[in-house]
Amino acid sequence: MAHLLLSWVSMRLLTGTIVATVLAFAAPLAHAQETNPPDGTTISFARVSGIDFSRLSPGLQEEVSKLAGSSLDRQKLRELAARIETEHPRYVAAVRVIAEPGGRARVVFVVARIREAELQANINARYIVEDVEIRGVPESAITPEMRADLQALTGRPLDSELAERLATRLSSSFPDYGVERRTGRGSQPGQIRVVFQLTRTEQSRWLRFEPLEANALYHSDQGWGAKMPLTMSGGDFQINPHFAIDVGDDLIEEYGGFGLRFESRKLGTERLGVFFDWSTFDQTWRDQTLAALPAYPGVPAPYRNRMTVTPLVKFAITPQLSVGGGVSIAELDALDESSSDSQMANAAIGTLRFNQRWNRTSGVRHDLEAAFTVRAGTTALESDLVYERYLGQADYALRSGKHRVFVSSLFGGITGEAPLFERFSLGDSRTLRGWNKYDIAPAGGDRVFHASVDYRYGVLALFLDSGSVWDTGTDRKLRFSTGFGFSPGPVFFMVGFPLNTDEFGAVFTMGLRFTTSAVGVRKN
Repeated sequence: MAHLLLSWVSMRLLTGTIVATVLAFAAPLAHAQETNPPDGTTISFARVSGIDFSRLSPGLQEEVSKLAGSSLDRQKLRELAARIETEHPRYVAAVRVIAEPGGRARVVFVVARIREAELQANINARYIVEDVEIRGVPESAITPEMRADLQALTGRPLDSELAERLATRLSSSFPDYGVERRTGRGSQPGQIRVVFQLTRTEQSRWLRFEPLEANALYHSDQGWGAKMPLTMSGGDFQINPHFAIDVGDDLIEEYGGFGLRFESRKLGTERLGVFFDWSTFDQTWRDQTLAALPAYPGVPAPYRNRMTVTPLVKFAITPQLSVGGGVSIAELDALDESSSDSQMANAAIGTLRFNQRWNRTSGVRHDLEAAFTVRAGTTALESDLVYERYLGQADYALRSGKHRVFVSSLFGGITGEAPLFERFSLGDSRTLRGWNKYDIAPAGGDRVFHASVDYRYGVLALFLDSGSVWDTGTDRKLRFSTGFGFSPGPVFFMVGFPLNTDEFGAVFTMGLRFTTSAVGVRKN
C-alpha cells in the first residue's frame, strides 16, 4: 500500500511539473503574438522574409541590420518597406512588429511578388486593399450597387473569394466583355490595388480580322517551311508585315518572300471594314509538278515570281454573318529569267462568312465557323487568265474539360484557266495527313473534297482524314488516312498513315503553329 501511495504521489508531481513547464513556455508564446508594441520599444532583431536578403542593395541591407538594438519607429519602418518596393518594383512589402517578453519587439519585413497566386498564399492580414478600379467600360455603366460592392473591398485584406464573386457579377453584367482581375502595388507600403480589367471579346465584334498564320513546319516528304507575321494592333486595326521561307504546305508551289497587310474593322461604324494586302513571292517547283504539267494542256505555265495586291471591303450584316468584296491583282513573271513576259491573273472576289459560339453552363463550348468564297478572273479587270473558283469551308469545335473534338470540311471547284496558285491540293500538315500531295496530284486539281475528325484529350491527339482532289473528266479516288500525335499548345508532333493503298508508309509532321480565325476553331 505504501508503495502504491508513493507511486501515485510521484505521478502527480511529474504531471504538475509538465503542466508548469508548458504554461511557462506558453505565456511568452502568447505574449509574442501581441503585435502592437508602442514606438520606442527596443527591437531585438529584424529580418526580411519572402526575398533573399542579398538581393537588397548594400545600403538597404545595412539599414535593416542596424534596426537590432534600436528603438521602434514605425515611420522609419514604413520608409524602409517603401525602399524595398522601389528596388524591386514587382514586389510588395509589409511590416510586421511582434512583441516579445521583456518589453522588446522583433520586426519582420514580409515581401511577396505581385502575383495573385502568391498574394493569396501570403495574405494573412498583411496586405490591405488601398483602392479598387474598373477599366474598359465607362463609369456611367457601373451601377451604384456594383460600385458599392467593389468599394467594400477597400481598407481590408484582400478577400479573394469575394473578389472572384464580383468578377463573376461583372461578367454577367457585361456579357460582351472578358473580365480579368489584376493586383498591383499601392501607394503605401503593405498596400495593394485591385483592378478589374474588362476587354471586349472577339465574339462581340461585328467584324473579325482576316485569318493570319505563323508557323514553322516540317513534313517528312516535303521538308521545312515557315511563315512569320509581325502583328501591330491598335484594337480596331492591324498592320502585319509577313515573311515566308520555303513554304510548301498550302499550295502546289513552294514560295518565299514578304508582304504587308493592313486591316481596319471599323470605318465610322463597326459594321464596315477594309482589308489591304501586298505581297511578292518567288516560286520553286518540284520535279513531279513540272513533269506532270504537259498532261494538263489547259493549265497555265508555271512562273518564277508572283506579286499580288488585294484590296477588300467587308460589311457585317449581324455579328455572326458578314460579306466582303474586292479584287486581287496578280502579276506572274515567266519562269525563264531571260524573258520579260508576264501574265496577269486579276480576279473579282466575293465572300460570305458565318461564325457562332455557344457556351453551356455545364462547361461545354461549341464553335462553328463557315465561309464561302468566289474568285473570278475576268477580262473586265484586264486579266490574261479567265476562270472561276469557288471554295466552301466549315469548321466545328467542341470543348469540354480536357476533351476536344474538331470536325472540318471543305469543297471547291474551278472552271476556266486558273493559275497554279489557285489549284487545289491535299496531302500536307492539315489535309490527308499520311499522304504526300505530290503523289496524289502533283499539278493540283480543279475539284476538291476533304473532311477530317480530330479527337484530343489533353495533349494526346487522334485523327481520321478523308478526301479527294481531281480534274474534271478524270477518275475520282477517295483517300483515307489516320494517325496520332501530341499537341502541347501550339507545338505538334503527328504521325499519319495512308489507309487505302497497297504500299504501307508513314508521314511525320511536326512544328509550331499559331492559327488565327474568326472564332479560333482551326487547330494543328
